[in-house]
Parts: sequence; structure tokens; C-alpha cells
Amino acid sequence: MLGRKANLGLTLAFTVLVAASFYYLNKPASIADISEEHRHYTGELLQAWEKGDVIVLLRHLERCDKYDVPCLTAKKGITTRAKPVGVELRDDFFQLGLEKTVVYNSPELRTAETEAIVFNDVGQDRDWLINCHDDFLGDILQNKQERHNLVLVTHSRCIKRFQEQLDYEEESPMYGSAIFVLPAGPTKKSVKVLGFLDAEDWLSTLGF
Repeated sequence: MLGRKANLGLTLAFTVLVAASFYYLNKPASIADISEEHRHYTGELLQAWEKGDVIVLLRHLERCDKYDVPCLTAKKGITTRAKPVGVELRDDFFQLGLEKTVVYNSPELRTAETEAIVFNDVGQDRDWLINCHDDFLGDILQNKQERHNLVLVTHSRCIKRFQEQLDYEEESPMYGSAIFVLPAGPTKKSVKVLGFLDAEDWLSTLGF
């Protein structure tokens, strides 16, 4: 009887181990943090930015309707406490240089306010940054101009759509996080995702 229970326990343990191994082997990869795993990409990022080859997906700053704190203008916009984060990001992007950069933003208030703070309201409204259609990645690549970086101020749902189309784990980035991408070929999925930077990690990673 004891032997049978022991065998049953071993079988159960083996089954759990196999299931766990299958899960982790088949779990989608996450976009890496440039400040940690992909720090070696910083040189490539800076060189590509200088050439105008980079696409950036920037999540808007902290939305106000989720928190019981003062709003910058209205509940559908961003919080007052998010503005200093945006000012720091503005300095970061200006250190990179915006001479070869096109900025688009979702017309929703929280993305429009983010764009106005970070990019001094030079961005243009684009509805496809709200709708995030099935071919969201195609929309991105179609709007990338040669020798001009493309910054997209958008929403977590659109970023999740981007992750889904590239078979990454669908994770919500932090407010103000930026994902850096390089076009890498002629097909729809021919892009190289360098990784992401949270708003507070620019200085330690890129030096500004």
C-alpha cells in the first residue's frame, strides 16, 4: 500500500514538473529592460537615433481617472504629479536630439497632454494610435519616414497589440516607459526590438 502511494506521488510530481517545464519553455518572451538585460544595445540605439532609424512607443504619463489625486486639467487627462516626470523625459529626448524626429500621438487627452509636455506640442494627432487595429505594427511601419525617427505617444492597449503581433508576452509598461524598435527588413515582422526604458532609467543607462 505504501509503495503504491509512493509511486503515485512520484508520478504526480513528475507530471507537475513536465507541465511546469512545458509552460516555461513555451511562455512568450518579455521585452527586455535596456537598463538591465540589454544594456549592450545602448551604443546601437544612439547610432541608430543619429541616423533617424528608430521607432519609439511611449506610453502616456499617469492617467488621472485611476487615482484620487489632482489632475493637470481634467479627469481624462494626466495627474499633476506626472508633469515633473514629463519634464524629465522632455530633457531626455532633447538630449537625444529631435531634429530628425516625427512625433505622433493619440488624440485622447492623456496622450495629448503627455505629448505637449514631453515634445512641446509639436506632435500630430493620429486616430490609429487609439484604435490599435489588428495590423497595428503595419500602421507603425507604414508611417515610418526614411531617415527620421518616429515617436508614438500611445496607450498600454496599443503596446499590448504590438507585443502580441511580435509574439512577446503582453505586459503593461509603466507610465512614461519607452520601447525602442529598429526596422530590420522588408516583411511586416522584420523589426528588432532593442528593449524598453522606464522614465527614471534614462540617466543611468544613456547618461542623461
